[in-house]
Amino acid sequence: MRAAALTALLAALLVAAPVAAQDGDLDGMLLLPLTADQVQDASATSFQIYRIPISYSIRRLEDKPWGLRITLPVSLGTYQLEAATGVGDVVESIQSVVVIPGVEFLVPVGERWVLKPFAEAGVGDDSRTGETHLLYAAGIRARGEYEARPFELMVGTAFRYRSPADTDVVENWYSTVEGGLDAQLPLGFSVGSGAARGGGYAILRHFSNLEFELVTEGPFNVSWNYEVGLSFSTEPALKVWKIKLPWVGLGYRFGDRTRGIRLNLAFPF
Repeated sequence: MRAAALTALLAALLVAAPVAAQDGDLDGMLLLPLTADQVQDASATSFQIYRIPISYSIRRLEDKPWGLRITLPVSLGTYQLEAATGVGDVVESIQSVVVIPGVEFLVPVGERWVLKPFAEAGVGDDSRTGETHLLYAAGIRARGEYEARPFELMVGTAFRYRSPADTDVVENWYSTVEGGLDAQLPLGFSVGSGAARGGGYAILRHFSNLEFELVTEGPFNVSWNYEVGLSFSTEPALKVWKIKLPWVGLGYRFGDRTRGIRLNLAFPF
């Protein structure tokens, strides 16, 4: 991990609060080597994805018609790229850091839902080349909370329009449509002063216009991605080193040419 990325991460942790962003598991695919002009097939395994949710509130939503915050989510990843070429198979490891600052509005809709239009612009850094790649995104997220005793439910949906990494691997802007559900129930014990809850979650993602160009027989598409896992939270929210963690999820993500384990420190909507 490069010194600049570490500096940015440490500074950001001083103002941490929950937020969501990024297509972290795709970064390994987006950073495929440009020299792979004989690649016939490729896939990426993400052994670890850590999403650190960081934000700073400019205008808090409590008792106001809308809120505003600056976001600085950080994704840390370790990937294994597997490529089949005309002269044999290639396996390559990559460690990446993705930091995409942005601005997010919060608009309540009724008593249960909050809409979150957002825009982001930032950088991705990978250990293979030492290069920094520019990334842009805009879209809208929404989250609703419901009670279905004994379960507490969170429902999320999102639309994101994102630029490719500036590596010519993906030439077009692409969009992502997501939907997710988390269900938790009381666990009967406390962590510190917070009553513990646990359960499971599932997320479905669809990518549109996401084509990778480095194949000899034409581009290949990545369209669908699925995530299932276990979740944990406390009420009031757990704090670690003054960082509020309202929701922790450990899941397995799989789909078109990608798979891996993912640790989320906030519900990603």
